[in-house]
Amino acid sequence: MPDSETSVEAGATAPEGLDQRALDSGKLAFQGRMPASSLVEPRDLALAAAAAAGVYDPARDSAEDALERCIIVENLTEVIEKMAIHDEGTHGAAALAEYQDGFFDADGNRVGTVTGSARVLSMAPHMWQYHRSRTEFDGGTFETHGVIDGTAILHGYTQIFQLTGTSGRFSGKVGFMTLTIDDPTQRPPRYRTSFAMA
Repeated sequence: MPDSETSVEAGATAPEGLDQRALDSGKLAFQGRMPASSLVEPRDLALAAAAAAGVYDPARDSAEDALERCIIVENLTEVIEKMAIHDEGTHGAAALAEYQDGFFDADGNRVGTVTGSARVLSMAPHMWQYHRSRTEFDGGTFETHGVIDGTAILHGYTQIFQLTGTSGRFSGKVGFMTLTIDDPTQRPPRYRTSFAMA
């Protein structure tokens, strides 16, 4: 609940140091209908990676120059190959999932393997999970981590992980990876993913 001393009435001019758009951003909440998708364009993901790496400032630098410094891999399919769930009878919170997934390119070629774990943090009203993994490609490896909203994924919304390069062409780089359910009719379901590093 906003402090009444700092809250600004609707239509009022923003106080010094506070952009008017910050005052009005709440208008976007609870509008009833959300977009059917929250996909992140690979270009935008790459610019975020470049900003995280400290090689891109949108207010000063050329986006095209920043993109040339990035590794962008898009349109991968992620398939669960192995998964063991340890829930000690809790059926939810505190459950631990250990998994191995394969990454496949648009032609169906296996291009990478991810080995990781997901710990369920809470189940209601959304299922929050903490993921940590290691991904191996022919050209190098990176580690992934982050807190994601599993409920949002099941409703088709994209979640984003942070990446840290550990070897090969990814060594010393940082970036982000998207995760979106692609084909929920498959058993297990297929996921769509892209990543960018700088």
